Amino acid sequence: MTKIDFTMADLQPMALGYEEGQDVTREVLKRAEKAYQYFHNKYLELVASGVEPELRDLLIGHDASLEDFVGRVRQVVKSGYYYDSMGVFSVYLEYNDTYAELRDYLNSRGSIDV
Repeated sequence: MTKIDFTMADLQPMALGYEEGQDVTREVLKRAEKAYQYFHNKYLELVASGVEPELRDLLIGHDASLEDFVGRVRQVVKSGYYYDSMGVFSVYLEYNDTYAELRDYLNSRGSIDV
């Protein structure tokens, strides 16, 4: 087995830069798209390397939550209702949940075995 260097520090560039109740603007969309693309590329790399099923499932769940968040933010921005933070609330909560699960998993291990 090889060790993969993937830690909480690797998750920092994936942060949305969004907080509950914040206006949903084009800048929020831009940051969310950047975070999603960064994570999606890392996710594909890790899954292709053959990570254990538990981590794979966490990666899949977080990737999906980021994709959903970007899609919902895109809809809100397109509609012009930037103040409609409730339009992204449920997907933001899902993102927080999957982020916390992934964070907890990474914090519980010193490295990832493949």
